[in-house]
Formats: sequence, C-alpha cells, structure tokens
Amino acid sequence: MPIMALPTGRSLDSCIEVIEGAGLPSKNLRSVGRNLVVDEGGYRYLLGKPSDIPTLVSQGLAELALVGNDVTDESEVELTELLDTGRGRCFMAIAGPPELTLRFDGHASSLMGLRVASKYQHSARRTFESWGVQVKILHLNGSVELAPALGFADCIFDIVQTGGTLKANGLAVIKRAQDVSLRLVANPGILQLRWETLRGTVEAMKKFVNARQTEV
Repeated sequence: MPIMALPTGRSLDSCIEVIEGAGLPSKNLRSVGRNLVVDEGGYRYLLGKPSDIPTLVSQGLAELALVGNDVTDESEVELTELLDTGRGRCFMAIAGPPELTLRFDGHASSLMGLRVASKYQHSARRTFESWGVQVKILHLNGSVELAPALGFADCIFDIVQTGGTLKANGLAVIKRAQDVSLRLVANPGILQLRWETLRGTVEAMKKFVNARQTEV
C-alpha cells in the first residue's frame, strides 16, 4: 500500500488535482472532514500540517509526499525531489519599505546587520549568506508584515503570492529569492527499497503534469 503525505490547508486542493489527474484514487479526499488518515483504493493518505510533512516522510511514516519546496527547504530534512507539479506557484522574497531598495542596490556590505523578520529563518539565513551577508534573523510565526512598521525589523523574508498583503502594509518586494511550487518528494532510502512499488504512482503523476505543461 503506497503511503502519501499531504498538507492540510490551501494546498490540499492542488494536491487532489494532481492525484485525480494522475488517475489515483481520490474520492474520499474530497470529503475528508476531520479524518487525518484516508485509506482508498490501495492507497493511504496521511494529512498533516505543511511543516510536519517533511518529518512524516523522513521518519518513514510516508513514502511520498506533495508539499511546497518552501516547507522542505526550511525543514533542512534530506528528501529526494521527484517532480515539480507547477501548482501553487509563488515566490520567496525580501520585502520592506520601498526606500530600502537603495541599500540592496548598493554593495553587499550595506546589508550587513540588517534586521530580517521571518518564519523561514533557516531559508532566510541561507539566502543572505549566499550573498556574503550576515544579518540578524528575528523569528516570527505570523504577521511578519507588521515588523517593519513597528520598527522591529528593517525588512521581512516571506512567501509572496499576489503581493496584496505587502501593499496593504506599505511594503514592496525588494528582491526575489526563489520560486516556490508544490513538489513530489520521497524518503531517499525508502525510494530505493520500494521503487518498483512506487514507480507506477510517480510516473502517472509525471505524465499528468507533463501533459498539462505541454497544453499550456
């Protein structure tokens, strides 16, 4: 029985779209209610908070998972990425008051000591370190857009979809960091051991995604 972890929340509909498109059983996922374990047509789906999905896979509780790469990157858990589904596209970015753009347009040294609010503290640190810059990461789980307005931080590192929330709080995208989308990932050890069992599932999802990309 293939076991696949799926994130609850707004990403679940995109997950179901890929699962349905690949011809995998999905009827019960449409009416999951409060159930966190769904058995259907020889598959088991585990539903969890997005931030818990990498752990479910790394600990062998699930063999495959659909999850955003913003989550996997932040978890720093070793997973094998098998497919970019192209769903849920958005991006990670540094955002702040528009006047902050001048500091980013200058030499990297002008960014040293920058105060950055984010719930993606590991990803934020790696991003700035890749530019040779050391900053102070201030961890917030929510409402990060308030941090610059309250003088708590100079800017934020966050996921951006429409940019509406940034604009409403007087912020603008200063610099894009990385693209984000829903990915199919696997436990690397289990993938080797169970590849023949999982191959059909992986290839069906790849076929669906590739066909949609060709249509576009």
